[in-house]
Amino acid sequence: MFTDEALRALSMSPRGRLLRRLEGSDVDGLREELALLEREHHGQRERYLDWVTSILDAAVQRHGRDGLRLLVNRTLAFFAAYPGVDPVRDEAPASMVDEVTEAADDGDADGALAIFDHREAEWRSAIDVLRDWLSALLSQVYTSYGPDELEAFHRHRGEDALRGLMNDIDRPPGERLVNLVRLLQGHFTDLVVSEDDEKFTIVQDPCGTCSRQVIDGRFAAGLGLAVVDDEHRVTWGGRPTTIYRTHVPIWHVEMARERLGVPWPVNLCPAGLDGGACTILLYKDPRDPSSAARVPLATGESA
Repeated sequence: MFTDEALRALSMSPRGRLLRRLEGSDVDGLREELALLEREHHGQRERYLDWVTSILDAAVQRHGRDGLRLLVNRTLAFFAAYPGVDPVRDEAPASMVDEVTEAADDGDADGALAIFDHREAEWRSAIDVLRDWLSALLSQVYTSYGPDELEAFHRHRGEDALRGLMNDIDRPPGERLVNLVRLLQGHFTDLVVSEDDEKFTIVQDPCGTCSRQVIDGRFAAGLGLAVVDDEHRVTWGGRPTTIYRTHVPIWHVEMARERLGVPWPVNLCPAGLDGGACTILLYKDPRDPSSAARVPLATGESA
């Protein structure tokens, strides 16, 4: 469906696309690229805010005032221990679109890049703190209530999350691929896309969420984030799994199977505190039964 050149262009980082537009003096194209990237950043921030809200809502519904108090206390401890990376923002970072394009229009490519890098650092901080906060809350749920309850909290949020993902199911495969790549790059994934007859393979190195969380030292920063190794659905049956990653086998395996009959998409996440490459298999036919054979097992192999 895609030429090698088109796949290379799709795999290009947002900064790489910015450089390409600057080199070609394509200010209109630059503005469009920046607007698309900011849209994905805003989307990721909103999804994380919704996820935090869902965790607190599930605590009230399932454990009443005591459950909510437990997570409020964990929130205080989390922010007291969080590394100094400018984490507290009650608004999204300011838009970079006009500033970067104005610098580019004035012929100041270095200035445009500097503004872009500064704004991207702000976005990374704003998004990462929400990822880490929800991970701390889920860690408390797991520590206090165990893996069955952790799964229940994931399902509470997964109902809305899967509804959004399922909206993509009937789109053309190429459109689904472009949408997913844009979403992944919106939370700072470096990736390469390839294609065969049945699927697209997206190799994230590093993954913009789980792997960066490990690489950036969040498990050694006094935050108390959990690594789960119970023989349970939240760990693909007993595969050591960071707390953030435990949503993957619930949303994309268990809940996807309940809706489609197969996992979707197939996420080949690293185990434990491995911050290495993570691969996503996006099947052209979302109901392709062969996808079920690729789900990770507790041994680290595929089913």
